[in-house]
Amino acid sequence: MRVKTKPFLQREATECGAASLGIILKYYGREVPLMELRGKCGVSRDGTNAGQIVRTAREYGLTARGGKSTVEFLENTDLPVIIFWKFNHFLVVEGFDKKFAYLNDPALGRRKVSKAEFAKSYSGIVLQMEPGEEFVKGGKKRNFIAYLAVRLQNSKTALAFTFIAGFFLSLIRLIIPAFSLVFVDQVLVEGFQDWLRPLLLGMAVTTILQFTIARMQYIFLRKLIIKLSITMNSQFMWHLLRLPMKFYAQRFAGDISSRAALNDQTVQLLSRVANTLIDAIMLVFYAVLMSFYNGILAGITIVFGLINVAALYWLQQFRIEATLNLSEKKGKLSGYLLGSLGAIETLKAGGLESYIFARILGIYSQVMNEEQRLNIQTKVLTVLPTFLSSLASGIILVLGGLKVMAGEMSIGMLVAFQTVASGFLNPLGELINFGSSLQELEANLERLDDVLDHPLDEDIEITEAVENSVFEEGNELVKPIPGAEQDAPPGFSIPYSLLKGKVELRNITFGYNPLKPPLIENFNLLIKPGSRVALVGKSGSGKSTIANLVCGLYEPKLGEVLFDDVGRQEIPRSVLTKSVAMVAQDIFLFEGTIRENLTLWNPTISNSALIQASKDADIHEFIMTLSGGYDANLLEGGVNLSGGQRQRLEIARALVNNPRILILDEATSSLDAETERIIDRNLRRRGCACIVVAHRLSTIRDCDEILVLKEGKVLERGTHQQLWNEGVYYRELLEVEEGSQESGVRSQNEEGSRESGSQKPGLSMDNQINFKSPKQTRFLEGEESQKPGFSEDAEINFKSPKQTRFLEGNQPLIFESPQIIWLVKSGEVEIFYSLQEAGEL
Repeated sequence: MRVKTKPFLQREATECGAASLGIILKYYGREVPLMELRGKCGVSRDGTNAGQIVRTAREYGLTARGGKSTVEFLENTDLPVIIFWKFNHFLVVEGFDKKFAYLNDPALGRRKVSKAEFAKSYSGIVLQMEPGEEFVKGGKKRNFIAYLAVRLQNSKTALAFTFIAGFFLSLIRLIIPAFSLVFVDQVLVEGFQDWLRPLLLGMAVTTILQFTIARMQYIFLRKLIIKLSITMNSQFMWHLLRLPMKFYAQRFAGDISSRAALNDQTVQLLSRVANTLIDAIMLVFYAVLMSFYNGILAGITIVFGLINVAALYWLQQFRIEATLNLSEKKGKLSGYLLGSLGAIETLKAGGLESYIFARILGIYSQVMNEEQRLNIQTKVLTVLPTFLSSLASGIILVLGGLKVMAGEMSIGMLVAFQTVASGFLNPLGELINFGSSLQELEANLERLDDVLDHPLDEDIEITEAVENSVFEEGNELVKPIPGAEQDAPPGFSIPYSLLKGKVELRNITFGYNPLKPPLIENFNLLIKPGSRVALVGKSGSGKSTIANLVCGLYEPKLGEVLFDDVGRQEIPRSVLTKSVAMVAQDIFLFEGTIRENLTLWNPTISNSALIQASKDADIHEFIMTLSGGYDANLLEGGVNLSGGQRQRLEIARALVNNPRILILDEATSSLDAETERIIDRNLRRRGCACIVVAHRLSTIRDCDEILVLKEGKVLERGTHQQLWNEGVYYRELLEVEEGSQESGVRSQNEEGSRESGSQKPGLSMDNQINFKSPKQTRFLEGEESQKPGFSEDAEINFKSPKQTRFLEGNQPLIFESPQIIWLVKSGEVEIFYSLQEAGEL
């Protein structure tokens, strides 16, 4: 059994489940936008799951169930069904034949695979769906023409003139066959030589008129292209920059940048709309004129034209699918290339070039396969009109010649008809080519509208709504003056340009997937102006998430974030962005001057504020040693700086606006202890409230409050001393950190022993080497921390317990490092450089 479903491609890597459900709904007659399905299926940065897809299907009236099955079951069940593919992807099965399985893949479109590959890739999970009693057909299909009209509505004048000029050009072309008729029949055949001069004059005037109108059309067409390009690119970038963080979290950076490049391609296609409409209208005039010359030949020409149209319709769905697949693959390739180049130091240090090359080459091969697939269809669409036009011309010439010999047509009429037929078939060929381009345009618009239709950041929408209402009332918003007290802008509650520094998170509940249990639930935190609060815990415990909630990158599902006892929505966005600064884990430096990197082109930041911020970040002296100082150029990513220097520039950037609330998310992880102490002292002198996210607990001991997090919940809170005395989890984290530091010291000691030439085999090392703590050594027999016969004065540093071996009885302790054998017996320590030198044990 085999069914045929329509393509419904995903826009993000995590949308395969929602798009697969869209394929099933469309098959049964229900059109649902992908954005709606994305929300109902709870698609997040982690995607969705089979259970949620089933629940969403039931909301639309489908009878849905899921479970495990075999390939044989799928071959005999009602189709289509959704299956889980390679344990990481959802797609739709259309059917089987003797050799192949037919799939509709949201990532690749409709395709077929061998049964062997299907059996290997099928994960055993199937979701069966069929219309229930409450299922309703319908839904609104995307109106492509309406989308075109929206984009062209501000270019009506240029578009109208282009259309009128093109229409007159087409009328002039209709006159040319008449010139041919008169020249052949009257001048050449009949010998009316007196007609030659006025005929040539008329042709000259027609040519000049045609050139003038064509030039004017070209000028207006260029203006139309420039206007559309500026309008569409600026609209796209302005909307893109105001989207919430969750939009970027679910997409590749390269994919987003490739969508921006689609604007120029779309403009070029839109600029052809006017001429294409003219060609479509002129087909009617050409058909009438051909009928005037000869009805039979006109019918033959029209039949060939209809064959062209049928070919276009037949290839339409395949080209849309192939174009969308190609766009998706190119975006993915661009994203991997950008990511690999951004992490080139890690790749080079790890010797991972071959692995990354293989990954990129794999994606590139997919791009090339899609391009070849699309090129084949494009070649068919390109060659077919030419072939049919040549075939039609040959048939017309033969039949027309027969009619001339029979006296039904004159030679001039045959020549004129050939000209008109060519005028009919050529625009038809252009229409077919534009039709194929229109499919590409539709695919591009879908990817662009995925960005433009996405809701804006709520904070930005609220601020703009208030400001727009103020302007409508005739009031003027006054720009805040840094450090100056002033009345609040109308519609807002904060009466000053900078916050005082009080932050409160009240009953906050948040999760990245709205349909899963929240990561953070009923979380409360109060930070007073000038105080210092630390968030500690293992990776994934929610530390950075809380920091992102404070600075507004994410909105809580429940609860509210208050600044100076006022809700975020009631505070002007300009006040928030000046008052709250964040130093994230990922350092962002672009190619440009240090001044540009620190100020981000903000002209209101004074030079004194810039210098003070750099001094507080302990980077000013280094900047002044550079040629050009603050105007010295940085390379992309700051690759001409050390990790610590890049991190201090990031801290200085956060301080240039003199924020009242500073969020430090692993902001000093690349700094040495002395530099970290200097920056900490400078920040305390500024008096701003600090939220410190840290893994190195030694950096937060003097914080006013420390919150110990685990899986989004606060296990312990208090000062360092309180948690050390009474806490359990915090003390465990601290002991693990101290143990790691001791391991680092031991590694340094071992390295020094390898390099020291004075330590020969047999040298006693009493009182110079440190034992590990009892917890870190493993005895095969007994529980005591020190075996009898070992001197208390001998302290030895060993590696992990797996590398430390105590033998039974009175036999010696052996520790084997890659190059050195340590032999310990009766408190005496000897070093050998091979087992052979150690001799019999």
